[in-house]
Amino acid sequence: MPKQESACCLTRPLPSVRGGAEAEKQAAILRAEAKRESMIREAEGQAEAIKTVQQASADGIRMLNDAQASKEVLQLKSLEAFSKAADGKATKIIIPSEIQGMAGLAKSFSEVIKDN
Repeated sequence: MPKQESACCLTRPLPSVRGGAEAEKQAAILRAEAKRESMIREAEGQAEAIKTVQQASADGIRMLNDAQASKEVLQLKSLEAFSKAADGKATKIIIPSEIQGMAGLAKSFSEVIKDN
């Protein structure tokens, strides 16, 4: 009879092994949930940053429209935007013919400032 009890005990897992596997399963679930929550928060932060930048850009355009900026001011703003685009990260730059006029305007503007 004692041999049968020994065989019976060998076929069922020990309580500590069963509990350890369940604990590892729960730990894996918690790690996955934490990673998911972290990724969600990071994506929300990036979306908020993009939204803030776009709102600032829209506010700047709105202020220019409200100020009824002259053609020259708009050309100067275009030149500023062009200089940001040409910061060395671009591999090809297409220059519209209007840029030549803006370059002349910028030079004239700088000469007026030097004279004053």
